[in-house]
Amino acid sequence: MTILHKIRTSFSTQLSLWVAGFVLAISSLVIALLTSFSEDVIHDETIDATIQALENTALRIDNSLRQTEMMARLENQQLRINRSRIEKLIEESGSLATLQNSLPNVQLYVIRRDSSQFDAYITGGTGGYRQVVSDNQDIYIFTQPLGNRVYSLAAVCPAQDIYGKYARMQWILLSWSIVTIIVLLYILYIVIARHLRPLHRLADAAQTIAQGNLDTPIPDTHHRDETGRLQNSLSRMQQALKAYMTEMKRKQAKLNRQHAQLQATYDEAEAYEKKKANFLRNMTQRMAPHVDDLCHTTDTLCRDYPQLSKTDMDSLQTDIMQGSESIIQLLDQLIQDPAGS
Repeated sequence: MTILHKIRTSFSTQLSLWVAGFVLAISSLVIALLTSFSEDVIHDETIDATIQALENTALRIDNSLRQTEMMARLENQQLRINRSRIEKLIEESGSLATLQNSLPNVQLYVIRRDSSQFDAYITGGTGGYRQVVSDNQDIYIFTQPLGNRVYSLAAVCPAQDIYGKYARMQWILLSWSIVTIIVLLYILYIVIARHLRPLHRLADAAQTIAQGNLDTPIPDTHHRDETGRLQNSLSRMQQALKAYMTEMKRKQAKLNRQHAQLQATYDEAEAYEKKKANFLRNMTQRMAPHVDDLCHTTDTLCRDYPQLSKTDMDSLQTDIMQGSESIIQLLDQLIQDPAGS
């Protein structure tokens, strides 16, 4: 899960994998085409070289036989050309060893054109090759006539000799291809990582800025590619964001001071209202007895007026004047100092 998470969250890793996959696919296709083409080329080249070597061998042996026949005629001798003489010439010329340099398991035969030894494989006497199956084994048979004679040369080798060079070349090509692909992928990864390294730094810086650290350094760059423009834009955005946050902090501090002042004013007003309410309640309590006395005296005066003497009237009048004076004093105090300070 950690590797998958790293791949999903790393653009350079994903890009490297995509490029590596593309390069690997193209390289595999090229190697497959090259291998197929090389197989045909090596096959044809080996066939042509073997036919040419057998033709040269037949030509040398035919020339040797002509010279021997010419010498015999000059000496008036009877010369008989048979298989054993031709095989001896082949052995003396080292033709088999020459063929075995390219075809290690080749066997060289001398056959009569009318022989049935290779009738199942060879038809005609003009020379050439044919691929056949003998004893569950693929073999190649090359034939070349010895001039106009009744004998021909036949080279027989297993198919693995023909494809031996191709097999060796295939392993060499595969080994070099693997090494080349690994080196190429390594170079691609280094190049991609090098070009995306600034983008990784920008991603880390942006994440740090998003967490609130606006002092994260983002240096300017002289590059004018996409990464360079992104880096310069992010740097300008950081500067603008820092200026905006500084202005917001200044306004926040101002608002805090104003809020503190308003809160203090509100507290004073609230305290004043409480003090005023207490004072009014106190004044009301102080004024209530005088009002009650004044009401009682007035009620007495109104109710008992006919029966009151002059002395009683004077006493009631005095009480009314004193109560009114006390109420007037309290009202004057309330008007002059509403809050009771």
